Amino acid sequence: MTRFRTLRVASCALLALASAAQGQEDSAASPARAKLGLAAAGAFVMSAGWASIERGIHGVALGTTVDFGHFRSPRVRLLADLEYLLTLPHEEYVEVDGQSYRDVFRDLSGHVAVAFHATAPTAKVSPYVVTGVGVHVLSSTFGSVPIDRRYNTNNFGLLGAVGVRLGVGGSGRRAVQLEVQGLQARDVRRLSVHAGVATLFNDLIRR
Repeated sequence: MTRFRTLRVASCALLALASAAQGQEDSAASPARAKLGLAAAGAFVMSAGWASIERGIHGVALGTTVDFGHFRSPRVRLLADLEYLLTLPHEEYVEVDGQSYRDVFRDLSGHVAVAFHATAPTAKVSPYVVTGVGVHVLSSTFGSVPIDRRYNTNNFGLLGAVGVRLGVGGSGRRAVQLEVQGLQARDVRRLSVHAGVATLFNDLIRR
């Protein structure tokens, strides 16, 4: 729980910074118009991560994230992601069966989220926070009814993250992202660390 509290505190602090910075920006410039949709897409990210899941389980994750443009401010972005998580083999004792089972489970999830950048998202270094909602499709083949009932279901989830985008290269179209995510979903609550490679488009290209 301490790790989730730390993530929430960091998210709130960065969100407050982003709000304050945006307030100064809005006072100095006329309001921007929202630009959303596939034609306004700003980034495509491929990422890999390591997750620490409840019950002492660990896993690896591969995912993609698409930035579908911005709301009134370019610092407030609409995101959609898709992620596949596979746990490492782990063992669990089932009292009603009188034996232990060892296997893995999988989590295919998708989220719709909003990212708040503390600086211009085209900056060389752009920290951000993310909050979103999603669906998790779990599957397993442990061979135990209690365990497989837990990990063969669909759950809703809440996503929170703190990250930074680092521009690389001279084209203005490449970046790397480092992100810490906290996820609340029944039976698969977790904290994870992710690294990704981003291709930038439209208004996110560094000029």
